[in-house]
Amino acid sequence: MAEDDKNKAAKGTKRSIEEQKKAKTAKPKKPSPSEKSSPRWWAPLMVTLMIIGLLVVVLAYLFSGDLPVPGLGNGNLFIGFGIMLVGFLMTMGWR
Repeated sequence: MAEDDKNKAAKGTKRSIEEQKKAKTAKPKKPSPSEKSSPRWWAPLMVTLMIIGLLVVVLAYLFSGDLPVPGLGNGNLFIGFGIMLVGFLMTMGWR
């Protein structure tokens, strides 16, 4: 037991202070590039879906639901908002 006490540095000793400095200066392990970023197609697809959804909603309002899909009426609004929602949900996965 006496040897264990000798091997362990007491708080405030020069050895423990040096060990603390080494621990602070040790660089944290960086994640590999494949872990920290999204695929290259993620952001363009995300923005494209938001813009297409916006265009569908605007067309539905301007043409009273007759465009972009004739016969759906206000269903065009749901389609447009659904497409935009998918684009906005993709922002949560973007890194």
